[in-house]
Amino acid sequence: MRTNMIEIRHLRHFQMLCRKGSFRAAAELLRISQPTLTRSIQRMEELLEVKLLDRRRSGVVLTPYGEAVLRHGERIVRDVRQMSQELEFIHEKDWVELTIGAGPIPAETLIGPVLGSMTERFPTLNLELRVEGWERLLRLLESGELHYLVEEIEATGLAHREGLAVQPLPPQPVVFCCSPKHPLMARQEVTLADLLQYPLALPRNLPRPFWQRHFPMLTEGPMVAGRRFIRFDHFLAVKPAIQGGQVLALTPQLSVHRELVAGQLALLRVVDMEPIQAHYGILSLKGRTAPPAAQQLLAAIEQQAKVVVREEPELYPC
Repeated sequence: MRTNMIEIRHLRHFQMLCRKGSFRAAAELLRISQPTLTRSIQRMEELLEVKLLDRRRSGVVLTPYGEAVLRHGERIVRDVRQMSQELEFIHEKDWVELTIGAGPIPAETLIGPVLGSMTERFPTLNLELRVEGWERLLRLLESGELHYLVEEIEATGLAHREGLAVQPLPPQPVVFCCSPKHPLMARQEVTLADLLQYPLALPRNLPRPFWQRHFPMLTEGPMVAGRRFIRFDHFLAVKPAIQGGQVLALTPQLSVHRELVAGQLALLRVVDMEPIQAHYGILSLKGRTAPPAAQQLLAAIEQQAKVVVREEPELYPC
């Protein structure tokens, strides 16, 4: 049985014959001679080493082998037709097939805001957005299941991973945020020691060197003992606690940009904390051909990142 030698034209011929029920009618619609159609069906039977149909006075009748070939053949012919259409769309730059992975913060703040304009610009956009942890998404990217991954690239080490092309985005401030009615908002100066008087919500997955460099008092010593900490994976889960109480949170400004602009959250300028930045980037496999219009989407994501940085100074209290 040499199924690998079956050609698409054989399947099309067989499909038309089954649809019309006679060689003469099928050959007319295929615009080939009846002997040519007969030889095509015979060639299929030779390659498959089975009998596909019985000829009867009323027409052709499928054997069980023929029924199986028709069932699978219809799917194959349909897939090939769809593939041909997509290739034509791509050639005409009218088709956008993208699969993007992102962590919760960049998915909500960088990708989500630009999807509306992208679907208007490219009506044939077929986008799949995967929102998961960066380690899982990295495996999908390296296996070829993702076109792009949008994630923090320095703290995760992704910026230096072999085999990946990296398009850095504008660095984002890492900030402490709170309710606009928080008691610390009345202070002219706020220190790290002041923060420790209130519950702190902190990202769980940042590496220990980050804490040792920027917040050594949070890694060891008596200042940590008895303090109230909330360790989170997804910042969205702790936003209500910040807006409605005295919880303070450390997070990239991207994650609270919308609430800051709306006045639902406020930023604390901590006088003895050195500036911290989150470095997000768009990652892809080196050497992979970009789908049409992908560059427009990446440019829109980069522009969205610039909006947050540009408005950052205006969001701090005077």
